[in-house]
This record gives sequence, structure tokens and C-alpha cells, in this order.
Amino acid sequence: MTYRGVSQKLTTLVDYAHMASAEKGAASSGTDNLGSEETRPRPATTSAISPSLSEQRFEDLLEAAPDGIIEVDQDGNIQLANAAVERMFGYTRAELLNRPVDLLVPQASRGMHHTHRAAYWSHPVTRPMGSGLELLAERKDGKSIPVEISLSPTHYKDGFRVTAIIRDISARRAADQKLREIQELHTRQLATANEQLEARNREVERANRLKSEFLASMSHELRTPLHTIIGFAELLGEQLEGPLNSKQQRFVEHIHRDSLHLLELINDILDLSKIEAGHLEIHPTAFEFSMALGEVLATVRHPALAKSISLESVCENGLNIEADRVRIKEVLYNLLSNAVKFTPEHGAIRVKVGAAAGHVEISVDDSGIGIPAEEQASIFDAFHQVGATTRGVREGTGLGLAITKRLVEQHGGKISVESAPGRGSKFTVTLPLRNAAVKVKDFEER
Repeated sequence: MTYRGVSQKLTTLVDYAHMASAEKGAASSGTDNLGSEETRPRPATTSAISPSLSEQRFEDLLEAAPDGIIEVDQDGNIQLANAAVERMFGYTRAELLNRPVDLLVPQASRGMHHTHRAAYWSHPVTRPMGSGLELLAERKDGKSIPVEISLSPTHYKDGFRVTAIIRDISARRAADQKLREIQELHTRQLATANEQLEARNREVERANRLKSEFLASMSHELRTPLHTIIGFAELLGEQLEGPLNSKQQRFVEHIHRDSLHLLELINDILDLSKIEAGHLEIHPTAFEFSMALGEVLATVRHPALAKSISLESVCENGLNIEADRVRIKEVLYNLLSNAVKFTPEHGAIRVKVGAAAGHVEISVDDSGIGIPAEEQASIFDAFHQVGATTRGVREGTGLGLAITKRLVEQHGGKISVESAPGRGSKFTVTLPLRNAAVKVKDFEER
């Protein structure tokens, strides 16, 4: 129940208590001319309750109230106080009755309280006291306590009095203060944690940048002598300076082949480091997709034939795309070489390219060993390798799909995979056509 509701009920009880006291006094003085019990006026709501019983019930309710209740006359003196007031302020009732209510107001606030009390007497209404303000009351021992006060005027024949319901909110204030302290502590801890996290993020970013710069630098340093090795191996293989026996020729072929493989790995590392450092630039040009695809298929066809893998492609003729031709070929090569690598002998690989809704969709579907579901989320991470190839060994650095994903995303596209162990894999790349025209057929009309 609200303070206002309690105050109104208590005011009614106070009115009735005074009426009951008056009736009790009249009955004891023997004034029989006031009429019989049946004709004597009484409050309608208590017609079945005797004055003495009503007075006792009022006193019981007043004493049982958990909040302090006082009644103040027009002179500002306390005329009524309940037990809660005694407990709250440390005064006995005898020490409070007929004493100024300012006794319960802190010394520093008494002057202002007198002004507010005078203003209230001019316009007495039931309302909270000091709405929006922090109110303090003073105990007998001089200690100030935070309170909430509700005021209700009570009218009598000789004037009116004010009933004040006082609630000690010290426990609530203490709980609020404790909550604020906890919130402030958590805010400080969160701010400190965020600062530490930002510092760690800066350190990680710096470490990644230094790593990328180091890899880029080392890749350049490694490629220079590697090109020399490849060049001399090719010269030896041509036997321009004299014939090689079969054993020497085999050695030169191993040197040349492994040097090319090492160069490929170094190029992958260099590409990834450039992408991560933000130094890899995309140079889009308009080109016919089928021609770029044909060049990549020619590269992977030999290793596919070596494993008796059928290689099929379906690409719309005249399909033009605006992108970095070299990087798109790199994407195709990575996907197709992976398909060959992880497809067993006598398997099949199918490439399909089509356009729809302003995008070109490229799918590479193989009948390879497949990828477990738990591995599919991480196959595009750098240096991640799903498992052994069909040759039973791990090959490469695990950078191919990581580079492919980043190159696709740099073109504004997306890459996804569908796979299951023993059922092959299907990689799908979606790239924007940009402003390129589709010369022969526009798939958007389908």
C-alpha cells in the first residue's frame, strides 16, 4: 500500500478515535439528554463496534505500524506518537508529546523546515514531503538518519492537525550505496580489463604485422637463389654443355621438380603475408572466364591423368567477368589441385561455371576422400591440413585454401564447402560480375 493510502486510513482512524473519546467522555458525565444508544449518531463504517473497542483497535493498529507516526498541531507541537517513533528516534513518548516537531529535524535544516511547514499549513494536502529531495531526521543521540515522510492534514472543529508517517530508509540507502560501490568496482575492473585487452590486441596486431613483414622479406630472399637453382637445373637438363648419363639426368629432374615445388610454397607464403599485411593489390580487368579456366585445366590435367581421374568442365561461353585475372586463376588452380590431390585413382572432378543475379558461381566437385564435419570450419585457416592425401602423406603447407578464401573475399565474393568422409567435396565460389557484360547468354533471364 502507498504512503498516501496508509495516511488516509490512519487519518480516518484518528478522526474516529477523537469521536470515540468524545463519546466516551459524554457517556461518563451522565448527559442522558443526548438520546438513547439507538438514536445517538456514530460513524457509519463502525456502527457495530463500541467506542471503547474502536479506540482500542486504533491504538493496537497505531502501535503495530512498522513506520513512525506522529500528529502535529498548528503550533508545530507533537500531539501523538507511536512505538515506532520511540524506536526510530530514541525518545520516549513523554519526551516528545507537546514538544516542537523541530526536535526531530537536524539543526542545520530547522530554519528551512519552519518555512516549509508554514507554507504547508497555508495549502494542506495529502502528499509526500520533500518530493525529489533527500530528507534527514535527527535522533536523540544526534545521529542523522535518511527518511521518507508522507503528510496528511486532519480537520477538527478547533482547526486541523497534520499526520506524518515516517519511514527509516537507512537500510535501503546502505544497500543502494553498496550496490553503487559494486557497480563502480565492476566498471573499473571492466575498464581495466578492456585496456589490457586493447593492449594485448595491439601486441597481437604488431606481432602479426612483424610476422607478415618477416615472411615477405624472407620469401623474397629465398626466391632469388631458388630461381638460380631452377635456371641451372633447366640448363643441365637441356644438356647443352654435354650429355648426362641416366643417373645424372634423374638427379637433375629431382632438383628441378623439388625446386619448383619449393618455389610454389614460398609463393604461397609470400601471398598470404601480403594479404595479411594488406599489401596485396587487386587489379581488376574484364576477361572471358572460360579462357582463364581452360588455362588452369591445362595445368592440372597432367597430374589428373597420372591418377586416371576424369576432369570435366561446363562453362558458359562468352561469360565475361571483371576481376584480377591472375588471382582468379590462382583461386581456380588451388581448388582444382586440391581436388586432384585428395581424389583417389579413377575418380572424377567436375567444374561448373554459371552466372545468376549479377554474380558468377564456380563449383568444383570431386569424388575424393571428403572432409569430416568437425574439420570444415577450420579448413580455410592458414597452415591447417585436413589429413593425408591419397598418397598417404601430407603435402603442401596448408595455405592454399586460406589464400583462396582471402582472394575471393578481396574480390567481394564468398566461398563455401559441402563434404562428407568418403563422399567427396564440393567447393562453391561466388564472385560479383561487377560491370562486365555477358556476351552470349545472360543467366539472369533464366
